[in-house]
Amino acid sequence: MHELSIAEALVQQVQSIALNEHSSVTSITVSIGALSGVDPEALDQAFRIAAEDSPFKGAALVIENVPARVLCHSCRKESSPDFPLFACQDCGSMDFEIISGRDLLLKSMELST
Repeated sequence: MHELSIAEALVQQVQSIALNEHSSVTSITVSIGALSGVDPEALDQAFRIAAEDSPFKGAALVIENVPARVLCHSCRKESSPDFPLFACQDCGSMDFEIISGRDLLLKSMELST
């Protein structure tokens, strides 16, 4: 479960920011791309484990799912293809560039003093 190592890194990053701000963390928002290879449910569970011994044990983890977006080289349109068939939704071409959906980002944190 690589989500545990991701959750541990997230806890370290959030803890560092909270210490610099002299605040406690009440909520953390992350965005997970459909192509990131991260299972949102597994990350949520792993986060609870990783945060168990941290100052923000009860902080909420808000997960925003980001769909994959592609730019078709044939028709030049953007679309969000359906899995498992990965093709342009407008023209059916498989000649495209992935433009979003691969990232895992710490979007925001809610802090309290």
